Amino acid sequence: MSRMHRAGMAVVLGVLAAGAASRAQAQIQGMPLFTNPRYATGFRVHADLGLPTDTKVGLGDYSVIQGGVTFALGPVGLGANVGATRNDFKNISNGTGGTVGAQTKITASALAQLRVYGGGASPFALSLFGGASMDVQAYQFSGLADSIKTQLGGNSKVLTIPVGAALGIKLPLVIVNPNLWAAPRLNFTKLINCGTTCPSSKSEFRWAVGLDVPIFRIISVRAAFDSGKLYGTTVNNFGVGASIGIGGMR
Repeated sequence: MSRMHRAGMAVVLGVLAAGAASRAQAQIQGMPLFTNPRYATGFRVHADLGLPTDTKVGLGDYSVIQGGVTFALGPVGLGANVGATRNDFKNISNGTGGTVGAQTKITASALAQLRVYGGGASPFALSLFGGASMDVQAYQFSGLADSIKTQLGGNSKVLTIPVGAALGIKLPLVIVNPNLWAAPRLNFTKLINCGTTCPSSKSEFRWAVGLDVPIFRIISVRAAFDSGKLYGTTVNNFGVGASIGIGGMR
């Protein structure tokens, strides 16, 4: 293993350790976990919109807006995001709904990836990833039964640490080179701030598939679908986004 790969592994393990210490999660609820392993050295700024696919969830309340930055150096990729529901985002922007507090659904997240195979000229890439963040009021996106929501109370939080691997392939088309990727993961999930009504912690399987399309090596557009269990309930999310930057193009 090269020095860069050893350093990258240390970064990933450090992020995972930090996540365990703070009981945090690396995925904004309602937003797919974007983990394309095809990245190159560079810096990018991105914005994404997440849409729930469950028919019982109203898009006006529960669609999610996310913004962030990504930085890659060799095989190491790092990302940080801040996201909120579209409804809360409008309230904050307009100055309505009071200050940002316990009832506001905001998540700050970080994700680290280490590419262990491929990239560059190779059409294939394989990475390991893990992350940490904290989500407020995330259970409202979880698909839990209304009776459970009532028991948990308004200050409850969903805490998750995802650990997984991502496999990507670059399609050699003439004008653009779209990247397809798939990423299975294990979510370590716990609910806190709900007293004796908190369910026990869970380790559940989730997966995501996505498509990234670079345009002129400066702009990139992406889409992903994310599915799996969250406290025994299947939760699906679809997201689209775009980024701009120097390098870091997948």
